Amino acid sequence: MRKVSQLLLIYLLFTLLTAAGCTLVPTAVPNPSPSATNTPLPSPTTPPTKTPPPQTSATPTLAPTPDPLALLPVQPRIETADDGQRVYFGDAYKQLPEADIVDEIIVPELIIIHTDGQTANLPRDWGTESTYHGLGEWYSVHFAVSQYDILQMLPMYPDGVLHGSGAAPQYNDQGEWVTYNNRSIHIEMSGHNFNALIEGWANPEMTEAIEKTTDKTTDLVVSLLWFYHIDPANVFGHYQVGRGKADPGNLYFEQYFLPQLQKKWEAFQQSLQP
Repeated sequence: MRKVSQLLLIYLLFTLLTAAGCTLVPTAVPNPSPSATNTPLPSPTTPPTKTPPPQTSATPTLAPTPDPLALLPVQPRIETADDGQRVYFGDAYKQLPEADIVDEIIVPELIIIHTDGQTANLPRDWGTESTYHGLGEWYSVHFAVSQYDILQMLPMYPDGVLHGSGAAPQYNDQGEWVTYNNRSIHIEMSGHNFNALIEGWANPEMTEAIEKTTDKTTDLVVSLLWFYHIDPANVFGHYQVGRGKADPGNLYFEQYFLPQLQKKWEAFQQSLQP
């Protein structure tokens, strides 16, 4: 009954307000503010991890191996002949007469340095042609060297050289009969009295001739040492293996020639390093 009375009262009130021109406006119910409990926060986005590219080990660049033949101070030329491959060193080849030659191929173990004793010529005229003709029919050597050129006078091969006769056989200090020719390369330098360079009495012309001849000869010896696998300790002056011989001069050979040869040999060995 009470509920009916309340409804009737509301109806009468609504009728009176409508008649008076009033409109009931419904009260807006505010939306609840978002809170940490009812509005979830977005999850922080973890940036994608970049995978680095696989590391590849760098292949080291190898230095090119030097060509020893191209580095030799006197480069050999290898040519095909009727008797096989021949090797030529120096500026020219002029073979000695057959009478001077022992027909035997040897494997060289030593290099013997001579001077040819050109006493009749001035130092500026010391030349390989005089060396060639001065040997006659008694001696044969592989090279003549002057301040101007290198002349090869006997056949040489990749694995051996023709037998020369630049040092006479003899008895050694132990009484043994020895010969060096069957295992030696012989080189004649044009000129004489090379000790004058050390003793201080060589004039400028003689000094120049000796120095230039030595320069060419040591270049040749370095090339022969490497090509024929000869121990550098096996380079001798004629006076060391020939009884009664003095060439090329002990002072010159030990104080000038050998130090220059050693310096060039070491420089060549260093040039072979990659």
